[in-house]
Amino acid sequence: MTSLRSPLRAIAAALAAAALAGAGGCCSCAASPGYTFLSTAARSPPPAPALAGPTLRVLHLADFGDATCQQQAVAGGLLAEHRRAPFDVAFFGGDNLYDCGPDTRAAGADRCAFAADGSSLAPGFAPPRDVLFGLHERPIESLGDAPAAEVLLALGNHDVGEPASCRGSGDPGTARLRACLEVAHRSAVWRMDGRHYVADRGPARFLVVDSNLLLSDYGGFSIDDEVAFVAAESPGCRADACDAEPGGCAKPWCFVVAHHPAATAGSHGGDHTPEYGTRVARLLEAGGGRIRAWLAGHDHDLQHLREPSGVDVLVSGNGARGRGSERFETVEPAGAELVFASVHWGFGVLEVADSGWRYRFESEAGEALYCCAADGAGRCEPVRCW
Repeated sequence: MTSLRSPLRAIAAALAAAALAGAGGCCSCAASPGYTFLSTAARSPPPAPALAGPTLRVLHLADFGDATCQQQAVAGGLLAEHRRAPFDVAFFGGDNLYDCGPDTRAAGADRCAFAADGSSLAPGFAPPRDVLFGLHERPIESLGDAPAAEVLLALGNHDVGEPASCRGSGDPGTARLRACLEVAHRSAVWRMDGRHYVADRGPARFLVVDSNLLLSDYGGFSIDDEVAFVAAESPGCRADACDAEPGGCAKPWCFVVAHHPAATAGSHGGDHTPEYGTRVARLLEAGGGRIRAWLAGHDHDLQHLREPSGVDVLVSGNGARGRGSERFETVEPAGAELVFASVHWGFGVLEVADSGWRYRFESEAGEALYCCAADGAGRCEPVRCW
């Protein structure tokens, strides 16, 4: 392992924290930590290739739903990036409402129900007002202003009340209701079309899944549902050799959006039991080789890994609750490769075009921490940041 500490990062983060405090921030923030691991290939990367064709810009961030100084700092950084070069879409990949998801005791909340597909909302339900959603929405509300970014979300474990301390934890009906209430909520900066859903945006297709089912079935939902969803939707994605199928090159590149990662070197490595690995493998196999990357959170850090089959895994989970002592000493599952990891506060920026795609981890202070680029259907290889 190699530790690369940048004094400039610490200074920039401290200045950002001081600015927040002067502007009425929530508390006195410590500077963002800076421990970073880089693989050999990531230490001396080549220049980034240019993308050809119209480019989709995507914000990727998870674990954002808590009112902390870190959340304010990261929100300030992502909004500054949006002003510099507007995002088309912003994906927030779960743990949207800490600690226990939406309020199931609000008047009328218990009438929320899923449709027969077990994913979309049954018609006729108007969700009650729930102030908890402001935890996620207030810091990013200007993403809804012109030029607006479309804000799309996925479910995380806290959203369904997974911690044992949550009221109703372990009750299938309560977990199902919490998931339903997050799907039902709508605002200018909150949209979740189902527990799982497809988002086709130009050169990219995003398969948003309920990755709570990687740990175990819950709330009457099954991993079989997620596998069937991916199997049904992935044929609409571009294959490795697109020339081999009619119209193949006109199809979009395919990305999974999930809360839980397919591989990790973070503190949630214990999740990666043999059963978890089997469930991940089933989802990837259902993708038929068409999944280019798995976009996740759950670990409160930034990581680029490759899971054993070679699919890129990009973890952007340092939105509101950091784990500055993490040192990424164990990579799970066996056979996975760690390319980059950092405890720095920040977020991910995905750019997709017909010619391929690229990804940049950026700090809350606007510093590019690490970048990779994929030429066509190739892997995302480390490159110099643009």
